[in-house]
Amino acid sequence: MAFKLKRGKTKIMYFKGDTAAEVRDGSLVKLTDSATVAPLDNDSDDRVIGVARRNDTVTDSSLVPVEVPVENAVEWLINVDSTGAASDSDVGRYCSVDTAGGGSVKAGDSATCNADVSDTAIRNIFITGVPDTAHIIGILSNLAFTKGVGDSGVG
Repeated sequence: MAFKLKRGKTKIMYFKGDTAAEVRDGSLVKLTDSATVAPLDNDSDDRVIGVARRNDTVTDSSLVPVEVPVENAVEWLINVDSTGAASDSDVGRYCSVDTAGGGSVKAGDSATCNADVSDTAIRNIFITGVPDTAHIIGILSNLAFTKGVGDSGVG
């Protein structure tokens, strides 16, 4: 599982799947303007709602369970993508998720399941620890339920 709860309180919420995008178990997800669950695009307007807890294909009509943090600073154990290794110098930095594979649920695709520690342009994860080079401990930033990093709060 790509994003695994490390420390903090979460709950499961259920959302409609998107008929145009597949979601992979363990990936970060957002809500579309149609109120369906979709993988992140690594765009500045991504607002994370949580971690998908099952694969969802475009033909699946079941609701998608999403593990949602219910308190600030919930920590997750996160796999690092294969193009970069985590190091102690990453602690205190933001990074994004790897979007390789797009919205596919194929086993070889990353599809927002792994952290991309080399991509600091989109701040979806705040790194709080590095247990080894293949994993980080991180806090989800830019949550849909809170003001995100860089938001002015002006609506």
